Parts: sequence; C-alpha cells; structure tokens
Amino acid sequence: MNTFKNIPIQVEGHSPEAEMALARALLYEIHTLLKGLFHTGQGGCIDLRALPPMGPLAYRFLKDSLSVGEVSASIAGDRRSDIQETAFPGVWWITHRNEREEIVTELIEVTEFPDLLKSQREDIRLGLKKMQGSLPRAESEEYQTPSCRMLNGSD
Repeated sequence: MNTFKNIPIQVEGHSPEAEMALARALLYEIHTLLKGLFHTGQGGCIDLRALPPMGPLAYRFLKDSLSVGEVSASIAGDRRSDIQETAFPGVWWITHRNEREEIVTELIEVTEFPDLLKSQREDIRLGLKKMQGSLPRAESEEYQTPSCRMLNGSD
C-alpha cells in the first residue's frame, strides 16, 4: 500500500537569492584556498558540477568576479579541455567538454600550475626520442652558417 500518494510533494527550484549566496560563498572558499596555497603550498579544487546548480545570473556573477588572467591553454583531442587563469594568479577555471562540445566538468583549481598542463614522464620520453630522431647531423651543410662550414673545411 502506497502511503505517500496522499502527501502533497512539491519540488521547488532554487531561488535566485540562494544561487547568488552560493556564488558568493564560492568566492570566499576560493579565497580560503588561495590563502592556503600561499601560506602552505596546499591549494584545492572545487567541482562546480558537484554543487547545487547555479542559475545563469549566479554563474555569470562568479565568472565575472574571477574574470580572466593572462594565461590560457587548450588541450585538443576527442574531448577538449580549456584551462584559463583567472584575474587572481593561482586560481584556474578548467572546463572539460565531450565530443559534442558539451560541458561535462567545470573545475576551479587553486594551484601554482594545473596538473593537466604538466608533461607526463612517458610523454617526455617519447618527445626525447622523437627529437633525437629529428636532429640534423652535425656535418649537414644545409643548416651550417658560413663560419661553421669554414671550420669544418667545407669552403
């Protein structure tokens, strides 16, 4: 027997005031993380998709409050990731998109440099091997200046 059918249940959306309160609270949390990064070297990460949803006004307030800094990078592939430093060095807005360019994750990372941009050891090994194979031979005249050719006895 379903005893809930007689109980009126109403799902209410978040009020604009509550959404703005969340955006303001996030700014204070980011400030706390930035203080931690400065004093202890320990930052943190906020997954915006794991929080209660913000409406367009609160989202725009948060974006505008953090603004845009000097550094940005994009990682291309099947899925794209955009990394944007905010106006506050040490605070990064990171957006991951799926193959349809839909946002799947948005993070605010408080760190000196996002891990996503650090070269992985295996990638460095492959880069070293690739570069080694593409270096011109020392005796190749194509890339030598006239003074190098004279030293090598080519002229």
